[in-house]
Amino acid sequence: MLGDQFYREAIEHCRSYNARLCAERSVRMPFLDSQTGVAQNNCYIWMEKRHRQPGQAAGQMYTYPARCWRKKRRLHPPLDPQLRLCELRLEAELAPKREGPPGEATALEALLRADNLLEKKNNICKEEETLLEIQRVLEAEENGDGFHDDDDFELDTPKRKNRNRGKNRGSTRRRTEPVNTEDQDKPFVCDNRYKQKHNSKKAEEVCGKRYKNRPGLSYHYTHTHLAEEEGEEEKETEMPPSPPRYSDNHKPQKGPDGSIIPNDYCDFCLGDQDSNRKTGQAEELVSCSDCGRSGHPTCLQFTDNMMQAVRTYQWQCIECKSCSICGTSENDDQLLFCDDCDRGYHMYCLKPPMTAPPEGSWSCHVCLDLLKDKASAYGEA
Repeated sequence: MLGDQFYREAIEHCRSYNARLCAERSVRMPFLDSQTGVAQNNCYIWMEKRHRQPGQAAGQMYTYPARCWRKKRRLHPPLDPQLRLCELRLEAELAPKREGPPGEATALEALLRADNLLEKKNNICKEEETLLEIQRVLEAEENGDGFHDDDDFELDTPKRKNRNRGKNRGSTRRRTEPVNTEDQDKPFVCDNRYKQKHNSKKAEEVCGKRYKNRPGLSYHYTHTHLAEEEGEEEKETEMPPSPPRYSDNHKPQKGPDGSIIPNDYCDFCLGDQDSNRKTGQAEELVSCSDCGRSGHPTCLQFTDNMMQAVRTYQWQCIECKSCSICGTSENDDQLLFCDDCDRGYHMYCLKPPMTAPPEGSWSCHVCLDLLKDKASAYGEA
């Protein structure tokens, strides 16, 4: 059942990906491929259902109408548009002089001629806007290619050399000096000037990391250096220390008889048994039998079966977890945890042994014998 659900999700993801890919291809704008230097145009192989027609030959199920060939508009007009506008103005000025005395017919012809001239001017303006827009798109595509990968542009094409004639020397220097390449690609440096601008540390504590844009540098400065400075300021003000969070170097506190003293606070929300800071309600703490760490069952994301099971044996936290069969914590990547009691088992200690963790929920033999049909493994199946 789980495999069928996974298969349906995979098919649904594949279908949505193909739909997005086809939609993107159907509306793709003409662009210049930086790898091949070929201008990729929109293809017309995608047809809609309304274009479908019955087959005309034997063995044909459907036929689709052929698309008429259209001559493409050239990007560069043969004449300068400004010269054409001047020519139209001269025609408009010379036209009244060539005609005789104005009459009713001549006035009507002049109005018609003026309308034609205005239409020509509007068409020329529209053509200029279209050409400029296409050229702007092509230039943006060419300029945007420089942000992908530096290795793609080690060999300059003739088109790029003609377009950037003043950068030929810089490109040669860029091949011989890799340090300058990093300086050009990542101009924003976490240096002393940036820190003085933000009232930060001394010059000897500058990290010198580089970023391509200013938001990246600001994010690095805020989450690295400002956080360190705030921590130092808190130490100087000698604020009362809060209970320590869940840490790896936690040392258990032992009583006079050698037993582990459990913590009286939750390592996740820092609340106690009287109040869970996440839910705002009182909740009993569960403590590790080896290190004394404690936590609310809600913070530990325990199920109802786990809450009842952890009271029946010496529960261990994730840091102290060991195999319930061999009693060792070695090969923790092979540990498998029960979804009903949170006990740990090595996959090679089970009978029969497992080579890979099972899909979905898994219950150990203790919970299967105790809970029977109420175990998580049966509930999911």
